[in-house]
Amino acid sequence: MTAQKQCSNKKNVLILASGNGSNFEAIVKHFRAKGFAQSFDAPVSENVSFVNFELLCDNKNAPVLKKAEALGVPAYCVDFENFYDFLTVRKGKYDLYVLAGFMRVLPEKILETCSNDAFLKDSYANIINIHPSLLPEFKGKNAIARAFEAGVKETGVTVHFLNKNVDSGKIISQKTLQLEDFGGLNLSQLEAEIHKIEHKIYPEIVEKLLFKKNILVFGGGAREHAIASHISVSPFLNRLFLANANDGFKNLGEILEFSDYSDLLKKSLAKKIDILVVGPENPLCEGITDIFENAGIKVIGANKVWARLEGSKSFAKSFMQKNGIKTADFKIATDETTLEAALEYFLSLENETVPVIKADGLALGKGVFVPKDFDEAKNVAKDFLLGKFGDASRKILLEERLFGNEVSVISLWDGKTLVSFPPASDYKRLLDDNMGPNTGGMGAVAPSKITAEQKNEIEEYLKTLETALKKEKADFCGVIYSGLILTNDGPKVLEYNMRFGDPECQVLLELLDIAHGADLLDIFIKMTEKKLEKNDLKIAPKKACCVVLASEGYPENPKKGAEIKNLEKAEEYGCKTYFAGVKTSQGSLTVSGGRVLSIVKSGEGAREALYKAAEAIEFDGKIYRKDIGV
Repeated sequence: MTAQKQCSNKKNVLILASGNGSNFEAIVKHFRAKGFAQSFDAPVSENVSFVNFELLCDNKNAPVLKKAEALGVPAYCVDFENFYDFLTVRKGKYDLYVLAGFMRVLPEKILETCSNDAFLKDSYANIINIHPSLLPEFKGKNAIARAFEAGVKETGVTVHFLNKNVDSGKIISQKTLQLEDFGGLNLSQLEAEIHKIEHKIYPEIVEKLLFKKNILVFGGGAREHAIASHISVSPFLNRLFLANANDGFKNLGEILEFSDYSDLLKKSLAKKIDILVVGPENPLCEGITDIFENAGIKVIGANKVWARLEGSKSFAKSFMQKNGIKTADFKIATDETTLEAALEYFLSLENETVPVIKADGLALGKGVFVPKDFDEAKNVAKDFLLGKFGDASRKILLEERLFGNEVSVISLWDGKTLVSFPPASDYKRLLDDNMGPNTGGMGAVAPSKITAEQKNEIEEYLKTLETALKKEKADFCGVIYSGLILTNDGPKVLEYNMRFGDPECQVLLELLDIAHGADLLDIFIKMTEKKLEKNDLKIAPKKACCVVLASEGYPENPKKGAEIKNLEKAEEYGCKTYFAGVKTSQGSLTVSGGRVLSIVKSGEGAREALYKAAEAIEFDGKIYRKDIGV
């Protein structure tokens, strides 16, 4: 991992503009409105952020010069032929170079002079531009007019880093505009709408690039590896920290060792962590979010109250009943008397459906049992109530058994807006053809194969869920996993989880349209600021697949200690590898748990490549399903 520079409170920005200067003005006013001090000579304060702007222009008649004077921003008017000398003298002075209506292509020698030697692929990481189209279409000048003349249905704005080619650097962000939403625009009206978008997003992106975030990812599975991996390549990241990371991905960031949540908080404050991202469910149910938020650190993860949607099935059922969310019929039992009454209820139903037995609390994914008859249901329920899963099963649910295909719908919630990934399908059974015991998940695909009608029904469900969260004043920022079953009576909720599913997380993050500016950390930042919008979750039009390699004996008693070999083969086949049950032993990566690793790939030929990689990777006792994505 390349060490990243610790953010300073004091930033110097050079804006290059040669026209009207509306973006220049929007950027400066944005920082003024947010209270950023502006003075090169002001002392650095621990609690105050300073942003000092200067303007460089090559047109002595440009209106932007008058705007700079009115705003009190130092401005330099220099012939373009002399730009190189001007910038060379000031090399190293500026943290960020911002092109804002600058009508020249910067030659490579100027880009190299301005560069701070940080690169993102083939782009200069501290030189940015805004372009009024959805790149890569309509590069160069007059992009709005050319898009209008082409009769596009969708256009927008792109912010990108610069490279030596015209409008082809790495895309930071894109904001789309659907022309049909406006009922027909002429060219001048379209230009006005494009400029509105520019004036909103450009200052926000400049701010995020100047004041990058320190992020802590909590958790040690393949899910957390995938999350950390996506965050690690964000241009908005300053430093990445990891808590409980396994040896397979601990190289992505700095490890924070801790004894308890209070100790972790103390160390996080010392490291100036901005956002904690929580992967697994137990810390959420134990209140880690409340501890960190009370200390001023923002969290992606439900607070203790709302973590009960996963931590207590009876709480989740109550939430669904109050808000008109379809779910299975159920009865609650806490002792033998209420158990007998619950069983009698299901016996009295016309079809005498044998109920599913569920522990009310968290039971490591093992607290659900599907009995074959009422006698087995009674015996299993008694075992649960007697403490088979400790306090988690001293209250149980007897639930109507539903039939249909199951899908996982993972949504992001910022406290006012719900945004959802496409439905995903995971494979819970250990063996092919859905045989063998239930596991944490042996693979996943996304998007799921569903009909247009089912898609519409799921969208209606999500509207109901969003309304319910607003009505109940769900005051948290995090993830909601809806485990749905697609019945003849529409989708019904089987369960809620309050975090990304595993392995669904691995395939869903693979669908993010990174080439067009999708950025997981940017999404998380927007969530913590309650600025999440429906079109922030950009999904590429492709399919992703994940195959889990597990160890013999999983899920009850997995074999451990075997050396893992040929991991490089996954990359040779174009696949990504995310680690779960692994640790380093005598310099080699070895098996330390049941699910060992996830192999992920998207696009054409993904499944074939995955299984070539799965076959090539070796460890003693390796098992995996051969029917993922069939």
